[in-house]
This record gives sequence, C-alpha cells and structure tokens, in this order.
Amino acid sequence: MSEIRKKAMTRLVLCAVALVACIIFSVLLLSGTFDGKTGGSKPASGDTISSSAPAEGVDDPTADSFTAESTPAEEVPAEPEATPEPTPEPTPVPEYEGLSVQPTTYYNEGEQPTYTVGDSNLNMRSGPGTDYDKIGQVPASTGVTALGANEDGSWVVVNYNGTYGWLKTEFLNG
Repeated sequence: MSEIRKKAMTRLVLCAVALVACIIFSVLLLSGTFDGKTGGSKPASGDTISSSAPAEGVDDPTADSFTAESTPAEEVPAEPEATPEPTPEPTPVPEYEGLSVQPTTYYNEGEQPTYTVGDSNLNMRSGPGTDYDKIGQVPASTGVTALGANEDGSWVVVNYNGTYGWLKTEFLNG
C-alpha cells in the first residue's frame, strides 16, 4: 500500500470516529443527559431513547419532528406564554431615628442577639463612639436586643424605651 493511501485511510478513519462521537453526543444532548444540571437522570438499561419527544430547553418548533422512521409530524398545540416571575423588591434597610450614624450590619428579626447591661448604668450614644452625643442611659442589669452593629461589632444599636442608641459591647454581657 502506498504512503498516500495510508495517509488517506488514516484520515478517513479519524473522520469516521469523529462522526460517531458527534452522533453519540447529539443523541445524549437531545435526550437530556447533558442538560447542564448535575445529577441528571440517565436512561436505565433497556430504555429506548425516543427522539420524537421535544428536547428540554429547545425552542426550535421543528425539534420534535426528528424521528427514526418517516412519519408525518404531529401538530402540537401552542403552549401559552409563561408570565415572567416578578423580581422581588429588596428588603428596605431600616432607618433608626435620632442616630448620627446608622449601623453597617442589620440583624434579621429572630436572629437578633440579646445582651444584659453590666453592673453600672450605660450611656446610649447617637453614634458608635464616646465622641458622639449622649442621648439616653440604660440602667444596670437591663436586657436589650441588638438591632444592628458597626463594622467590627464593637458597638450595637438598641431600642430602649422608644429611643434608638448605640451601646459599647464591651460593657454588655451576652
């Protein structure tokens, strides 16, 4: 066999292998095996893959007309257009009145930490620091619920007797 014929034969075999691989991939893709989801179901042994059923995710109206035998394509009634899901509105961030600085972290209801003021009264401030105005005082041994906190969690926002204020966590017992 001449060298040219060997090369031509090699190329022919490679093309045939590529064609078979493409056909197998197409069948698997149309059957839903490669649908992009992990843990997808594979047909059990003995199951036949019907190519007359429309492939999931294919919007081509002729996608269901590919059959093994030549049978007339059945007319499929048009499905009603699905209405798009509304985009959920973002949860509004609460604005605590009377504060010079709003918290950077907000606690969800039910996940808010509770504290007890230590052995002495604790000043409530309009911001997370002693340089902010004193806006109230929480008596010793009083329980409070944190509504939010500053970036490093060293100060928390509480509501005591209808007034929002910042308390230093160093003086709170959790």
